[in-house]
Formats: sequence, structure tokens, C-alpha cells
Amino acid sequence: MSRVGGYIFFTIRLLAVLLLSVCLSPLPDNRMPAVAPAVSNPGYLSLVIWKSRYTLTLYQGELPVKTYRAVFGRGYRDGDKRRQGDKRTPEGDFYICTMINSKRFNKFLGLSYPSLKHADYGLQAGLISKREHGSIKTALDARLQPPWETGLGGAVGIHGGMPDIPSLPLSLDILNWTDGCIALTDPDIDELFSIVTLGTPVRIVP
Repeated sequence: MSRVGGYIFFTIRLLAVLLLSVCLSPLPDNRMPAVAPAVSNPGYLSLVIWKSRYTLTLYQGELPVKTYRAVFGRGYRDGDKRRQGDKRTPEGDFYICTMINSKRFNKFLGLSYPSLKHADYGLQAGLISKREHGSIKTALDARLQPPWETGLGGAVGIHGGMPDIPSLPLSLDILNWTDGCIALTDPDIDELFSIVTLGTPVRIVP
């Protein structure tokens, strides 16, 4: 790509983000304390997912640009993800490590779970071997997809498939239907997929 072409692409991408800021959706309950974005560099995009609020917020630097409704794994009330098959949505700092089209979920943004925190826990709990722990750390250091076929589980991501409910009731745990992923509506995942890139930081909080 030429310098001119790269500049035009960057300008179009920045305009798209600024356009989203016009449609800023406030967080559902402003009485709750704020959560810092995953990065604080001006101009950088990041995502903050707040499980107790059922939201995913896109940030540009420290500025919240747009908030989407989200639902989570069926093991929601059990807290942070610990092992394969527990159907919990993990908590902590991650990055987008894969971006693929999905027949089942429309779009899929794979997250870098297990993080090193989860790998350390898994090694101590006997869920993974030292070799698997080393493989996870090596992948994370290179900002690649960590191994997903270990006792810690994997293939956790942000995808579509959530019903478009105009006023999502926040107290109904039955809405958490995934095996641990974060689900958005198809239009929302389409929009997000067009904005973020590989390596975009993602912070998931309780």
C-alpha cells in the first residue's frame, strides 16, 4: 500500500470512530465507579467489558466512544474462568488474537485467553503442564493466539447471535447463554468487527 493509500485508509478509519462518538451510549448506572480503559494512549482503541452491567464499551484513548449490550457464559455467577468446560467468562486483560467470519455466530473476535494469570493458576492447580505454561507465555509474549487445547479451555471471544432485545433486563441470568464467550447482536458485532484490529486490548471486569 502506498503512503497516500495508507493515509486515506487511516483517515477513513478515524472518521468512522469519530462518527460513532456522536452515538455515544452512556453506561447504565453512573453511580458505579468508573473502570480504566485497557490503554490510556490518546487515539488508541480498546474495549472494556463489564459483566455486572452487561456492557461492552469501545474506547478511543480514555474517551468512551460507544457502549453495546452484551451477555456472557452460563457460569456467570461462578466468577472468573478457571478450567475447560466451566462455562465462565474470563476476567482480566486480553487482546484480540483472531478475527474470523463464523457461520454460527456471524463474526468472531478471539481473545488471548488463557492469560498469564490464568496460566499461573492452571500450573499451580495441576490443570496444565510446565510445557503448556511455557507455550502460553511464549504466545502471549509474541502477541499471538495462546494454546486453546489445554485444561484451561480456550476459544473464548466476542461474537454475534444475541437476540435484539430493546430493553435488556439486567437481572435475568437466563440471558447468559454462551459457553464463556461475550455475545452481541449481529449488527453490533458487524460494526465492532469493522473498527477493531488484531492486537486491540480488551479488559473484562466483574
